[in-house]
Amino acid sequence: MRKFLKILKYLTTEIADIIFWLNTPDKNFKKDGIFIVNNFFTQELCEELVEQAKTLLSDESKSLGPHSWFYVRGNKGDGRDTKVRQFFGFNHLNDKLNEIVESETVTKTFEEKLGKKLVLRNCSMMVDEPDTETKRSFHSDNNPPPSFKAFVYLTDVLEEENGPFSLIKGTHRAHYLRAKNVVSNILNDRKVSDLETYLPKEKETAFTGKKGTAIFSTQTSFHRGNPKHSEKTRFMLVFYYSLQSQGPFEDFSLGKEF
Repeated sequence: MRKFLKILKYLTTEIADIIFWLNTPDKNFKKDGIFIVNNFFTQELCEELVEQAKTLLSDESKSLGPHSWFYVRGNKGDGRDTKVRQFFGFNHLNDKLNEIVESETVTKTFEEKLGKKLVLRNCSMMVDEPDTETKRSFHSDNNPPPSFKAFVYLTDVLEEENGPFSLIKGTHRAHYLRAKNVVSNILNDRKVSDLETYLPKEKETAFTGKKGTAIFSTQTSFHRGNPKHSEKTRFMLVFYYSLQSQGPFEDFSLGKEF
């Protein structure tokens, strides 16, 4: 009975997700789960943010004030994404970026395509050094309900060796595969998903772009940091979003492990 109730609860969320995407107004976003806006930030602002981040980089996770903190991913000890460091609440460290956040420019661009209200949970900067060995494999940030991220390249990411965000288009609506996998895991008491086995990896797209390029994505799509990242450190803003209808929310705490 416990397994049956767990499966029923999951299938209810999956059906709600099907309805959610059917009601999404933008056809391309509905189909692909991602869209791109070129020249979203000026080159001058991108360069200013990168230079500021360089002065604050450290090898240790630490607080940077009441609303900001620095996270060294490699210190977590799980052997994944060991070259990633991240500033959370970076908008509180730069007035120009905070003005953009408060103007809701990024949020409104997302909401126009989605047709739903979003809540910005955090504005961060990710610093990703070349790494061809410890990148996370294809993953989905969560099962339904969906969450969303907007990425802004602050350095040129013109080829796979520069570490572009990579995603398999349309996998946010892989309802049958996802449900089959989750139900099988519940019935067989598996804690680790093997869904990656069934993914159409040949349809992966690496989203390259110049500094200032913005990428808007649903994180229920299967994605990864490109494992061919062998050249140049990538600086990138990451805006974390949740659906307003899923609130109220607890304080954002990702990376607060110092």
